[in-house]
Amino acid sequence: MTTAQALGARLRHLRKSKQMTLTDLGSLSGVSVSTISKIENGALSPTLDKVLRLAEGLELSIGQLIGDEQSAYDKRPPNSRMLPSRIDDGIVIDTDNYEYKYLCAELTNKRMVPILARIKSSTLHDFGRLEQHEGEEFLIVLKGTVEVRSEFYAPVTLQQGESVYLDSTMGHAYLSTGTQEAEVLCVCTDSQRLRPGEADQPG
Repeated sequence: MTTAQALGARLRHLRKSKQMTLTDLGSLSGVSVSTISKIENGALSPTLDKVLRLAEGLELSIGQLIGDEQSAYDKRPPNSRMLPSRIDDGIVIDTDNYEYKYLCAELTNKRMVPILARIKSSTLHDFGRLEQHEGEEFLIVLKGTVEVRSEFYAPVTLQQGESVYLDSTMGHAYLSTGTQEAEVLCVCTDSQRLRPGEADQPG
């Protein structure tokens, strides 16, 4: 079973366990019914934007959707946690624009979503519509050159070791503009973990 098929089967299981139809989930997530159907059948690898929207529609964290997180949604995380991520660990989702590797996916109730990504598209024409989703994100370039396109700002070019922090609700795209495909580390906040008032709590 491929990663896309495993994710699709998990999405279908979670949707049905909540007694939701494809139409119900489509209305709650903003993802089209046809796209959800393709994902559930393993015919389409979802972008980060769609993964986050589907998780929000299911009222789950991203870890509960793509990983093995089983604990109750409202359970507070323990005060002390640590999970090493080895070179072969992570859940890989391959899309037209990015190859995502979700790190520490099995860690429950995370407030951050760490992602190692390889950027494929080099032009906005190839990339398509700007992506946007809930939360904020921090990206640092590990290899290559990255051009950051956004809805409200002029393009910004980042070299290896340089970084950007942005509001994910703003349309944005990362393009690989060097001689080799860029590799980045992106850390996103999980909107399901940040309820009103929680941002002020320590830990």
